[in-house]
Amino acid sequence: MHASRRFRLLAHSAITFALFVGSAPTDAFAQQATSTELLQKARTALAAGDTAGACALFDQSRAARLGEADKPELPKLDEIQFELGDCLEKSGKLEDAAKTFDAFSAGSGELSEKAKARAAAIRAKLAPPAPQPEPIVPTPMPAPVKEEKPVKKNEKEDKPKEIPPVRVGDFMDTRLTWVMGDDDVLHATGRALPLSPNTAIGDRKSYRLFFDNLNSRFAGRENLTHLALYKKMPGFIKNLDTEASLLLRLDVAAIARQANNLNQAIYDAGTYIRAFYHTDGKADGKEGLSVTLWPLDTDRFRLGYLYDISWGGTNPFINQSIFPRIQGSAPGGKITYEGKRFSAFIGLKTATIIQLEGKLEDDNTGESNAEEFRVGQTNYGVLGGGSVDINDFVHVDVGAGYFQQGKFDLPDVEGKPIYTGGISGRVLIHDKTTPVPQSIDFALYRNDPNKPMVIFKPESYTPGKTTWSIAAEGTNLWQQLKNFDVAGATALQTATAFALQANVKSSYLRASATAIYRDLPYVLRNQPSFIPFQTLPTDAGSSDEIFFAVAGDYYLPKPRLTLGIGGGLQLPATFSTATIDNSSAPIKRTVVVREQGNIAILPVNQEAVPMFQMRASLKWDISPILSALAWVQYVRDNNGTFVERDPSEGTLALRTFISPNFLGFGTSVSARF
Repeated sequence: MHASRRFRLLAHSAITFALFVGSAPTDAFAQQATSTELLQKARTALAAGDTAGACALFDQSRAARLGEADKPELPKLDEIQFELGDCLEKSGKLEDAAKTFDAFSAGSGELSEKAKARAAAIRAKLAPPAPQPEPIVPTPMPAPVKEEKPVKKNEKEDKPKEIPPVRVGDFMDTRLTWVMGDDDVLHATGRALPLSPNTAIGDRKSYRLFFDNLNSRFAGRENLTHLALYKKMPGFIKNLDTEASLLLRLDVAAIARQANNLNQAIYDAGTYIRAFYHTDGKADGKEGLSVTLWPLDTDRFRLGYLYDISWGGTNPFINQSIFPRIQGSAPGGKITYEGKRFSAFIGLKTATIIQLEGKLEDDNTGESNAEEFRVGQTNYGVLGGGSVDINDFVHVDVGAGYFQQGKFDLPDVEGKPIYTGGISGRVLIHDKTTPVPQSIDFALYRNDPNKPMVIFKPESYTPGKTTWSIAAEGTNLWQQLKNFDVAGATALQTATAFALQANVKSSYLRASATAIYRDLPYVLRNQPSFIPFQTLPTDAGSSDEIFFAVAGDYYLPKPRLTLGIGGGLQLPATFSTATIDNSSAPIKRTVVVREQGNIAILPVNQEAVPMFQMRASLKWDISPILSALAWVQYVRDNNGTFVERDPSEGTLALRTFISPNFLGFGTSVSARF
């Protein structure tokens, strides 16, 4: 009995000693750590959700600061006290939080005023409700009976409701579209290009007209989603934020086609690592220095502003890589400074290109034995630029870049470097409430549950309010190519593009007008040139691409319908050669170049003619994420051709025009979330 009692006493003493020994290092560390270190740990714990631990660390930081000398690099005691009060309020200890704010609210300064307001707000929560006076019941008087009008259920439902942001998972920017229609009902299948089957379910390239979605690579009828594994945490350095996002694009339509090309179905869509230092000292401030690193690919990091005439991208699958013959992807990074009214950046890209690095020579004769060795060599791209808000109405952007593009394989210039340099600029004039536009294909994706990134925000309309913007931008490139007319020589060939856009929105009406100019070398800037890596021959002819487009729509709020119409005229870019036959008759051949890889060879001595396109549409907004669309489109393009036998001779193949009129229709149901 006594032995058992002695054992319990010994066990109790051992446990007490172990707890004392285990807690001693922590207390010692708290005493030795500086107020700055403890404050940073408190902020990290609070960001991680450990509110109780954070409050204890804030209190330790305050105690440590009381014992330190006044130095400018140390945190201010009032700031620590304020963050402690904020932490206590978040933990639910309202009485302690109010006392903490009261401790320094009697002072002067902005922080003291905030503390006074916070203390008052907390005490208002703690105060019991004021007693209500006894109601006086008047003597009831007879009153005429009024027939009450029943409240319609739809009256409440029609009121706009604020949709709270909801984070369902790690997928974002999901686009699902069901399409049914026929892009051409006037031609039998096989009598026009691109081929047009009968009415069917599924998207078609010919549904996209040349004036559609100029600021995005997508047409709006895609089926895809993005896996975004995102994390943001405060850094161990004061005023530093760190974030990272693993971003994969899943093209569900490409998977459904079963083309056995996984690289075009699942691929990187802008994975990045970023650190931002707030130079203004504000946790939510916009001024600061950032470093953004793309460990996989930098296609989102481009020069130019309107997507359709941007340059410096790295996606070879859509013919938009500034690095011809690229192997794999092009990682990179950039450093940016964001000021109050200006910004500046400089960045770097690298790409691997298989290129000629030399020839093996015979050791005895020193002559080449025609054995060449090619390796995947690093090529660099350097980008820089900036922007400035001159005032509330004028915004200016400028950017420049230089890209190495491998070495020539052509015999007379073999081994010489290929490169492209250029400059872009934009002037934007807008009203105060219109933000500076940016393509979503250039943006960094943030799947932050505390601050969701709204990509597909339903269009909002304010009766009586008018907003507007006018943007003019231009780009000029210089490309080092083989001189077609001089053997063994290279030359710089220029490539130029301009764009002018005007947008206006007034009440329920929206309208836009766009004009774009691209010369032939710019249309083929990523090839580069009509004959790859060679300048245009001086005795060849070429014409530039010019197009004009206008569009408008009107929203009917009660049925939630949007009536839209748009149209445009395009003069296509061409390349032509001229000669004479044996009878001295002139022979001219013209090639219409719509895009890289999309050309049409016209019959002999025929010139390109303008193309006209238009569309009328009706959109019904069913919910904040769901809409239905019906449209009719008409295209007149007399530049399309196909090859057929000469009916008079029977063996010769002749290039013949396709009937120029194309009429199509379609319906779609789209979900965006």
